[in-house]
Amino acid sequence: MYTIDMMLSKGYQIIIKNNLLNDIDSEIKKVYQNKNVYIITDERVGAIYLQKVEEALSSFSVQSITIKGYEESKSIETYAYLCQRLIELGATRSELLIALGGGVIGDLVGFVASTLYRGMPFVQIPTSLLAQVDSSIGGKTGIDFLGHKNIIGAFNQPILVLIDPTVLSTLPLRELKNGFGEVIKHALISSKDLFDLINVTKLDVSEEIIYRNLLIKKEHVLKDEVDKNERMKLNFGHTFGHIIELKYNRLHGEAVLDGILCAIDYAIDLNILDKKVKDEVISLYKKLELDYKEYDYHEFLPDFKYDKKNIAKTINLILIDEIGHSLIYPVGESEL
Repeated sequence: MYTIDMMLSKGYQIIIKNNLLNDIDSEIKKVYQNKNVYIITDERVGAIYLQKVEEALSSFSVQSITIKGYEESKSIETYAYLCQRLIELGATRSELLIALGGGVIGDLVGFVASTLYRGMPFVQIPTSLLAQVDSSIGGKTGIDFLGHKNIIGAFNQPILVLIDPTVLSTLPLRELKNGFGEVIKHALISSKDLFDLINVTKLDVSEEIIYRNLLIKKEHVLKDEVDKNERMKLNFGHTFGHIIELKYNRLHGEAVLDGILCAIDYAIDLNILDKKVKDEVISLYKKLELDYKEYDYHEFLPDFKYDKKNIAKTINLILIDEIGHSLIYPVGESEL
């Protein structure tokens, strides 16, 4: 078991423990004293875990909402539907939302919680590797709009994050591998040791692997809660990856793997990075049998102007100059 304290504008604890779903009632009671709880999940996760979670929350009165949960659900329409259903169910401002699912559910529920009644408390129970090692902490929430990913959103911290690594055993293999986009990203920007550990453990995801990933994310988030400087480094691979994800209908983690290679090529062309690093990264991709594709990064440069990191016509692109060390590289529109 591992715990991480996130001391932000709204502090909360992350608990990482095998079979934690059995103990969620007692953990939530520590941070929430009211009776009513509203679980929002998707059809795939709900079919496996909703009843278990409802039964585990024996101290509470529980109602649930189930949606389809694919990336297409991160829309204004789904956001409006969730708000409508919560109002119909009688939810009030002081009552608790629970996000039970992967990154899509976490982003949606966090955004609903940030806006409905001008703010409701919510708990993250991430069930995908991608969400457990990345998206469930740090407070980024949002929806896609007009073909652009996460372009509408808010920073909204949960009151608790409960991570049970054993739920990963029910993930389809493609979804498990999808999560390694974020795991490898963390290693490349901040930890050569983690990169080497993945080489050894391969697809074996332990409490320790999740913990080490979240320590890296915690380090960056605590320095820069609202993504104006140091936290931007967590976007490594994402400036290209978000475009690839929507343009070529890739899973998020797969698109991040592709985006990492684009960013590496960009850094090589700038003479910031040695070509052998790309060979090492692709070697790891192949060892894990990850689904990745190589693109010419020039194809995506015109879309940079829509990126959230476009500040005063300058994109702060995240690059690495070696495995385990990242930098912020400002790129003006004239250079693009």
